[in-house]
Amino acid sequence: MELKKQTFLYYQTVLDAASAPEVSADMIVPDLFPDMAGIVDSAGQACIKETAVRDDRLDLTGLVRLGVLYRPEGEDGLRKLDVSIPFNHVFDGRFPPDSEVHCDARLLEIEAHAINPRKISVLCRLSVHAVVYAPAELSVPSELAEPCEIKRQSCAAYMPVAVKTKSFTVNEGLELPASRPSVDELVIALPRLEITDVKTVGSKAVFKGAALLNILYLSGGEPVGAEHEFSLSQIMDMDGLEDGAAVELDLRVTGAELDIGAVSGDPRSISIALHLEAQAVAHMERKLEAIVDLYSTTAQLRPLTEPLHLTELSERGVRRQPVRETLETEDIRSVVSARVMLGPVTRLESGELGCEAFVNLLYLTEDGEFRSVTQKLAVPAGTEADGAALTARQTGEITAAPSSGGVELRFHVDFTYIITKTSRLMTVGGVQEEEPTERPARPSVVLRRCQHGEGFWEIAKRYNTTIGELCLANGLNDCEAPPDGQLLLIPKKR
Repeated sequence: MELKKQTFLYYQTVLDAASAPEVSADMIVPDLFPDMAGIVDSAGQACIKETAVRDDRLDLTGLVRLGVLYRPEGEDGLRKLDVSIPFNHVFDGRFPPDSEVHCDARLLEIEAHAINPRKISVLCRLSVHAVVYAPAELSVPSELAEPCEIKRQSCAAYMPVAVKTKSFTVNEGLELPASRPSVDELVIALPRLEITDVKTVGSKAVFKGAALLNILYLSGGEPVGAEHEFSLSQIMDMDGLEDGAAVELDLRVTGAELDIGAVSGDPRSISIALHLEAQAVAHMERKLEAIVDLYSTTAQLRPLTEPLHLTELSERGVRRQPVRETLETEDIRSVVSARVMLGPVTRLESGELGCEAFVNLLYLTEDGEFRSVTQKLAVPAGTEADGAALTARQTGEITAAPSSGGVELRFHVDFTYIITKTSRLMTVGGVQEEEPTERPARPSVVLRRCQHGEGFWEIAKRYNTTIGELCLANGLNDCEAPPDGQLLLIPKKR
């Protein structure tokens, strides 16, 4: 006997893993550069350049680009060294064909020290996160080809229905005001990306966002910090996107190119080419009706049960946590640059869920020396919901100002949480028709008082009748409520 099933296409998460690799390199100071008297600061960014999905592994290839500031011997001001460190990382697993990869790499900490006046050693601590989605099917029993009595149960399934990545480039021009020093050399430009709005139109996702560029450059040998914000927008085609789907979207940097005076020749103008990748996942909450039992009053059927595993959405939202901390420094005159990078959400030393914020400050002392300080801060998420999936993002402006005892630092962290629950529903996966056997004789009418927990379905199935006939014989309009304690007239099925 044929059991019809309704099939839904979705994406199954086959990998969701994070790792904390370290990469290092030694570099010789170029011959044209003076000897080093001491390293002042280092800043950079990690970018994943390529992903390769194989049957049993995910290969990520990336590049760490650094700008290292040092004090040269016999010269005033600072010099910059460019350091590039390629890296590879592997996640093991089993990945079906057509799997989609979403990944990101963050540079959390840099340790740079001089081995001698002509050689430096750099150690970088990264955070690498990868999610792999594989196409899958959810089959729900829905109809039986032959007439019989069917019991259905309502359920919900929260699932990714579309996964997409799109690479694009944003070109922008920056004109520094006349009050700012001109640019001699760029040290580093660190973009922070935010999504401000996501809409769906048919099978397309339309998003808007902003890029806040934290720029550090040299002018006359002195480091200068600047910020530039510009908007961005894109349209993504997403196969499988449906009305009512919620699209989660992240942006990651794959590269950046900055040129001084490339357009006008003005040393206060910078042309920016920011290479980005948008990573989108559309989730849908489906309301389903699954067959959980059946029987026939004319034939002997045996339902073959099988489990249906479902994920349901319980709650989602964003919790904003303000961070206010004083970083201890001495003799500070002004802050040149402040940078914050967030690590993955984990269990903190305090026992709370949260993330670590890696803070770097470049500042000028009262004696006219440039120095830097780094510190690691614990940022609690403020939620302990069981089964919550948490992600952290630094939002808004970073403010750093001299105060008594050091530098007062302020910023915000948004923790996005999604709470789901999994359930196991036993459904009818098939039907076996058995050889008819003689049913025991019983009276044409039975009077029976219902026990606690019994429903109309169980009674009708036991006495080989139907719920409709039960309700008709007893003059009942509502056959949904449990008949606890009722005396029912149970007619014999003709």
